Amino acid sequence: MFLSRRRLILIGISAIVIGTIILLPLILTVTLPDLSKLSITIDKIEFEGIEEKNNTAILNVSLNVTNPTSQALTTSKIDYRLFANGESLGDYTNSYADIPINGRPQFLANRDSILQHEINVPLVEHRFVTDLNNNNKTLQNIDWEVQGSAIIESGFSSTIKNFTASW
Repeated sequence: MFLSRRRLILIGISAIVIGTIILLPLILTVTLPDLSKLSITIDKIEFEGIEEKNNTAILNVSLNVTNPTSQALTTSKIDYRLFANGESLGDYTNSYADIPINGRPQFLANRDSILQHEINVPLVEHRFVTDLNNNNKTLQNIDWEVQGSAIIESGFSSTIKNFTASW
């Protein structure tokens, strides 16, 4: 007989595999929530000290990620440019790409999450050094701003979320 039991099973499995391949792009876009509600802001910036041999200021940058969606999210990389009083202090990257997904920072549903990143800022920008010295090596009276992008992931999909924040 032409349609034996084995052939029917083979045709059925082939149809499931082909259907999955065709529907996979649709499945991937369904798993990512509306990221326009997700916000990334500066929680705080702390001055840790000056490293004399490299002539750099050590700053601890804390970013607050607010996830108002009903789905847990994560990130693999955050790129940002840090500004102090309108002057760029450089580009920085906080990468989790080499960490398995279950070890990356989790942005739980309807919660805030804090990401900390210690950076070394070269003290070549004279205005920043003057601002540090005028504020007794504290960060008071300095207007901070970050502009950047984060790769936000959920399930099988990921997208880039651009952000700008000041403190």
